[in-house]
Amino acid sequence: MIWFINFLKKRPSDKSLRIFRICFWAILIWAGFYNLVIQWDAIQDTIFWMELSSTGIMIVKSCMIAIGAIPLVMGLANLCVLKPKYIRILQIIFALLLFYFSGLMVDSPDLEIDTLYWIAGLFPLFWGITGKCITTKCMRFWEKITKIRV
Repeated sequence: MIWFINFLKKRPSDKSLRIFRICFWAILIWAGFYNLVIQWDAIQDTIFWMELSSTGIMIVKSCMIAIGAIPLVMGLANLCVLKPKYIRILQIIFALLLFYFSGLMVDSPDLEIDTLYWIAGLFPLFWGITGKCITTKCMRFWEKITKIRV
């Protein structure tokens, strides 16, 4: 148990963070595209007490697939757009969106995309709580570094 706690205290390298982030969101985009567009899995036709037409359902499916595009581009280009505090909040929001999207899908007896979205929502939630998935370049974003000479 102690080794697990020591493992959680360590900060991963920037290279491993970027590779994991790129693979994670690419797999999520690919699985969403395959299940929602190619297999045409069903989602609920009522969202926030509103009935959706077939066009509205396609728009919701497209949003479910596109949710991974922003973190994927940030991982590919190593972009820093916000301070670390706001990145952590954004990661928690992504986790909540993944949980919400997993609830929108019609339940099936198979382990399908709804289960994948729910399990994938745990990762950004953990990242947002711990702050371990922020690269060192982004950790120093908007900080003024002054040299003190003695």
